[in-house]
Amino acid sequence: MISDTNKRIYAMGDCYPEYSKLPKGEYTLQLYLRHDNVQYLEKMKQLVLFLERKLEEKDVIPLNLFSEPDGPVMGNGTFKSSVLVPGKKESFYISPPNKDKLPKSCSQGSVLVGAILGKLSNAEEGKNPQKNPVSYQISYVVPPSKIDEDKGKSSSASTKSIGERLEEEVRDAKIKVFGSLKQDTVEDRSEWEKLSQSLKSEYPKYTPLLAKILESLLSRSNTGGKIDHYEEVISAANEVVGSINRDELAKFFSLKSDPEDEDAEKIKKKMETTRDQLAEALYEKGLALAEIESIKGEKAGGADIQSDLFEENFKELTKWVDIKSCKYGTIYVLRERRWGRLGTALKVLNDMIHDDREPPKKKLYELKLSLLDDIGWSHLSTYERQWMHVRFPPSLPLF
Repeated sequence: MISDTNKRIYAMGDCYPEYSKLPKGEYTLQLYLRHDNVQYLEKMKQLVLFLERKLEEKDVIPLNLFSEPDGPVMGNGTFKSSVLVPGKKESFYISPPNKDKLPKSCSQGSVLVGAILGKLSNAEEGKNPQKNPVSYQISYVVPPSKIDEDKGKSSSASTKSIGERLEEEVRDAKIKVFGSLKQDTVEDRSEWEKLSQSLKSEYPKYTPLLAKILESLLSRSNTGGKIDHYEEVISAANEVVGSINRDELAKFFSLKSDPEDEDAEKIKKKMETTRDQLAEALYEKGLALAEIESIKGEKAGGADIQSDLFEENFKELTKWVDIKSCKYGTIYVLRERRWGRLGTALKVLNDMIHDDREPPKKKLYELKLSLLDDIGWSHLSTYERQWMHVRFPPSLPLF
């Protein structure tokens, strides 16, 4: 049985597998085995699961054939099509596929399966080429990436001293451990607060640390929609935004970097990470401001637009990201709703819901129900509420 994160079933079957087409997302596969001898079942606890996936046409890798044995190494002597004469041998050589041509889903150890096909002069049209007598099945195991070599190059090219690199490693290790701390109880949150203050005093204005603090605040459970929690999120987001030189960031992205310069590429990745952290902070701040307004029952007014914190934050966010994208579209919907443009908000929300690049999210459907209630379309609201039981079932069926 295959189910997604929303506990919705996509496929069920027996021990003979069949292909199932799944949209993008995370899935859980459950296998049920039973036998009257428990010892046999104990041996099967460490079974290996093999997933077979059909590549799409855009992902299929054409092979390079050469007429000489050193062709794959030298890159010359490409083999051209020829007519095979019965009884006469003809040799050609195959090179492994280029790494940049491999599908992104192919991890180390994946096996690519294909065939070299020929065509008979008297073959019937529409005949399956896999059953053609002049076909040969081949396979290719995806090798591991050369991570160690890349690490060696980066370390040798570094101009920092050993002491500086050691301090950076210690700092990054502290932040990594800090991000893994739980906040389930009051004692845990108290310890988390003390550690966050200690790290902020030790590494002031360090954006990755402040971004991790914001991420940890957002991961808290049982907040109950309290205003105090949203005010903490706003404060943490302001610290992230304040630690970033936005003028320098905007200046960098206005110029093109040299793709052949390794140092320039490293700086580009660092700047892209900083931009994403800035956008995430502005986005979460906007959501927190909207939640506080919703709790207090406030609404935006046209006269006080200059002092509207939500509007100022929204305009700053539009400078860095596509506000109508699926990742940041929620804040655009909330803005349209604040200003009474419910139809536009519903249209943007529907585009986000029907975006195939992201799995369905319950929060978006709940926001849609709220918009339908505000508009007054009770018949559509009732219809969508009935479908919520299908889209997001409370539990998995018996297995």
